[in-house]
Amino acid sequence: MTTIDETSAPTAWYRKTTDETAQLLDVDTVGGLTASQVSERQTRYGANELTGKAKETPLHAFLRQYEDLMQIILVGAAVVNQIVTGEAGTTLVLLGLTVFNAVLGLHQEAKAEASLAALEKMLKDIARVRRGGTVSEIDAALFEDGENPVDLAALASPANSDELAARVSAASSADAASSLSRSIATHPSEVATRASVTAR
Repeated sequence: MTTIDETSAPTAWYRKTTDETAQLLDVDTVGGLTASQVSERQTRYGANELTGKAKETPLHAFLRQYEDLMQIILVGAAVVNQIVTGEAGTTLVLLGLTVFNAVLGLHQEAKAEASLAALEKMLKDIARVRRGGTVSEIDAALFEDGENPVDLAALASPANSDELAARVSAASSADAASSLSRSIATHPSEVATRASVTAR
């Protein structure tokens, strides 16, 4: 079995032929990766996704709020007030405002992060690949080195014409049903008149 030497210089993939690339990646260009190869590469390389930044500690997130210019001004005003006037009440009010602003900022950041996380879950990327001679759809995060990707253009071949036709037919039927539902909801009398004329 041929493997890639990860300690050597980077491989100039653009100079390799299809057969050379397949040999280096140890993959069958017709059947794709086998189940054992996929499992081994997932264990070795991990998920095909960017590594997220380290989670920030609550204390660090709170202190980061004081990097804001308004927070710095309020803290400075509190210090100056205490030195010049010695009025602890005013000083505490100013510092209290900074704490309030920091908590509000943390709350807004938490809501934004939750919305972003929900959006990322909804926008899952799907890859269509050939594994073990069978075409399947997988999460793009599970796409491994040496995968044999398949796109919709490949379905246009004579061997896959039935599958492509079935997909197009299903999509057309769904669009027609959706269009009819909207028409009935917005123009029920017009739809009824057309149906009566068609029946005659």
